[in-house]
Amino acid sequence: SNWQEGYPIYECNSLCTCDASCKNKVLQQGLLVKLELFRTDNKGWAVRATEPIPQGTFVCEYVGEVVKDDETMRNAESESKSGCSYLLDIASHIDRERVKTLGTTAYMIDATRYGNVSRFINHSCSPNLSVRLVLVESKDCQLAHVGLFATQDIVVGEELSFDYRWKLQSGDGCPCHCGAQNCRGRVY
Repeated sequence: SNWQEGYPIYECNSLCTCDASCKNKVLQQGLLVKLELFRTDNKGWAVRATEPIPQGTFVCEYVGEVVKDDETMRNAESESKSGCSYLLDIASHIDRERVKTLGTTAYMIDATRYGNVSRFINHSCSPNLSVRLVLVESKDCQLAHVGLFATQDIVVGEELSFDYRWKLQSGDGCPCHCGAQNCRGRVY
């Protein structure tokens, strides 16, 4: 299997004649692996595995409100007092050479008001999860579901992480505490 980000996954949808047991409805089955929320010393909340997760396993969907990617949204987020961001930029996870999207509206997933455990998964420059676009009802990649899949075997107690792929801003940005050997030094 190819775990490289950028390739969309197509799942069966309401137009198919299959039932809920269909093997091509992975994301639609929901969260099946056992995860645990825990507090870190320098990264706030984080998520770890409480059971072994084999490479290729669907871990969870990044859930939130789908919002237009505009300056108002970004400014509101950057001015938030908490300093936390629960925005996932869908476009940054699309390989534009392989995926041609129609239309010019860019969308983000905002998990600030509601979400699931995925919003507590931290960034890493050397992550153990990959972000995959999963198309169910819509064929528009900008409106895809976002699934997090294990890129390697994950052991019990290991922290889960994915690459946020935020654009580097001018100035100091936000320091990265992932501890990876190839750490870029900052998240954005």
